[in-house]
Amino acid sequence: MSAAPAVWTADQIRSLGVRVDGVTACRIVYGVGRTKSYELLRSGQVDFKLIKVPGSNRYVVPVSSILRLLADDADGP
Repeated sequence: MSAAPAVWTADQIRSLGVRVDGVTACRIVYGVGRTKSYELLRSGQVDFKLIKVPGSNRYVVPVSSILRLLADDADGP
């Protein structure tokens, strides 16, 4: 298993597929670890579309939502 990149490129994010788990999304967008990711996910304090899988404690995030958020950040002030 290879280590996750310190800085993600758009191509690397796209290569993940259509969706990623919530922890991976938080690592890409905020650069935080697993514990902080779950704190953010449970509280809903994320800037991307978040889908909670019914009947579980899993979260999934559309890759398009991450790319859109990061593109907006790149275009910001």
